Amino acid sequence: MGIKKAKTAPVVGAIHKLREIPTDLVRFSFRHLTFSDKFHLPHDDVGRYVQTLLERLRDVSTMKVFEIKGAGKGLRCHAIDWNGTTEPDGYKHLSPQLQDCEPRQFSLSANSYGRVHGILIDNVFYVVWLDPGHALYR
Repeated sequence: MGIKKAKTAPVVGAIHKLREIPTDLVRFSFRHLTFSDKFHLPHDDVGRYVQTLLERLRDVSTMKVFEIKGAGKGLRCHAIDWNGTTEPDGYKHLSPQLQDCEPRQFSLSANSYGRVHGILIDNVFYVVWLDPGHALYR
């Protein structure tokens, strides 16, 4: 009868060593997420909205930056021209450095749930506003 070898606890982060995880995929940050009377979660069907939002974030996070910029009508990811919006001063609540970054948006689904507005810096999309009611273009 021999001495049984004790099982060792997995090393934190070990899963990343088992499989290469691409470092050039789009990532999301909510550091600059701002809620207001205009940009907020919908009053109706919040559960379905949040599910749709999370599914879209999951799907976009499997893409590279050049893929989201060229995704076409399915994602509707494009730069925002503030002149054609209800916010001609743009992200005026952000620092001047962030205001100088190109604002972008993408849709949550084909015809429902509006857009996500933010800033794409390198491969990080900083979410600034959730716009389920298309308030930016009213």
